[in-house]
Amino acid sequence: MTLTYPIVKNRSSLISSFKSWLKARNYTTLAIVNHISDINNFFDYVHDQSPDTSPYLPNIIANYIRSIQPDSNYRIQLSHLSKFFQFSLDQKLVTTNPFKEIFQPFDPPLDKILSEYSSYLSKKNYSHATIRNYLNDIRQFIDWSKS
Repeated sequence: MTLTYPIVKNRSSLISSFKSWLKARNYTTLAIVNHISDINNFFDYVHDQSPDTSPYLPNIIANYIRSIQPDSNYRIQLSHLSKFFQFSLDQKLVTTNPFKEIFQPFDPPLDKILSEYSSYLSKKNYSHATIRNYLNDIRQFIDWSKS
């Protein structure tokens, strides 16, 4: 299944709809102004990257998030972005929330992690017995943490 991400052709209309969506959820005027300001900043960033780029592309969103991390209002901006993408999902502008795709926890299989760690220890010239003991200790710890 291929996901398509719409390009925003009428930014002001989209922002106006988002503003109405926030009003319908009883956000204060100040909160709405702050949300709109942050979303406009996001759209400016997207436009600066490429005018014909969709703001719904996960890699664009991830790059933007990295660009605002040093900002003291980082968490607030993330919250505002999250609301915007929830609005987009509610309005059926997208079929999945690209914001949530970015924050999916990375959970590689334990066997893969242990295999990579074993290779790392081998490259460091640890003995087979030491590697086996380390891996057993890790497995025991994980079993203990699950209980």
